[in-house]
Amino acid sequence: MIASGRWTRSLAALNATVLIAAACSSDDPHTLTFDVTGEGSFAITYVINGRSTTEPQVRPPWRKDITLAGQGEDTWSLSIRHLGAGSVSAVAYVDGQFITQTAGSGSSGGGTSSLSGSVG
Repeated sequence: MIASGRWTRSLAALNATVLIAAACSSDDPHTLTFDVTGEGSFAITYVINGRSTTEPQVRPPWRKDITLAGQGEDTWSLSIRHLGAGSVSAVAYVDGQFITQTAGSGSSGGGTSSLSGSVG
């Protein structure tokens, strides 16, 4: 359901950051995977160790694999801004193992869903 163009809460609070730390026992490289599904179009921004990348017009499904150096702690975040009506679900994995997820839906756009965490 939508009120004033805001997304409703589904799996995690929207417009809030979910912090998850993935425990890793070595300094080996790791693969961070973002998997976004849903309906509509989105602007997706991901930040890896302070470096921001924006994909301004994405239609799901969208998947991104990122190799993390594994030298100390790597930090990451994913922000999804809905550009119209539809729904979104996002999942983050490290080395194929589930880390965190979020979801939401909206009818007039403007909602944002975020994930973040660290590996190291």
